[in-house]
Amino acid sequence: MRTDAYIRGTEFVVALASTYMAAVTMVQTSLYWRASTKIVDALRPLAPSLGGSALDLIIIGMALALSFTFWRKGNESGFGRLFMLNMLMFFPSVLDFSTFNWINLILPYETITAVTIHWVFGVGLLLQATYLTLRYTVRFREMRKELEERGAEEDDIDEVSRGQMIYLGQLVAGTVAISAGVYFGYPYMSQFLDVEAAGLPYPHLIIGIVFTLLIAAGTILYLRGGGSQVGAVNVAPETAEGV
Repeated sequence: MRTDAYIRGTEFVVALASTYMAAVTMVQTSLYWRASTKIVDALRPLAPSLGGSALDLIIIGMALALSFTFWRKGNESGFGRLFMLNMLMFFPSVLDFSTFNWINLILPYETITAVTIHWVFGVGLLLQATYLTLRYTVRFREMRKELEERGAEEDDIDEVSRGQMIYLGQLVAGTVAISAGVYFGYPYMSQFLDVEAAGLPYPHLIIGIVFTLLIAAGTILYLRGGGSQVGAVNVAPETAEGV
């Protein structure tokens, strides 16, 4: 199997898998249930046998068809649309567990979801891994074309691509591990910090943090300004000699 076909196959799997999981998650959210009820009622004169389950299958099928279309394009714009599609379908599940559901304030509805918070977190990790994978594989394929145009050997190009895919796998695995560690470790760190910071004077702590950030920002601006002045001094003599 050619390495470029392996890269495209990887893109196909992660694209459709992420879209399928995002769509399955969406059809189990409160906002979708409210919207699907109105859609079914509106379409009942045209399709009397249409029910909620049938509508769910239609929505999932349409999402997968769009995902396949974006995958076939195989460029950054296509994968960007794929990521937007997945995030739009993922958004209702985030609202169900959000402490500030602003849509519920505008259009009140009962918050009843069939997915758990861990499920939503897992799907979010999958979308993040998909974004990283597709973002890098596009560049890998562009580099393959560039190496081919320069006359590189096919075996050498495949070797470079294999190394890039191994690096990508390590990057995605590390990102997922760090995100999962932060997610599952946050409750324990929060309890620890609450205990340790219980005796700290909060006004002094806030003032100290704010002024530390201001000092750091001022130092960075000063160093940047100094670097620009040094660059101008170095260019001036060369300009004068040229004149």
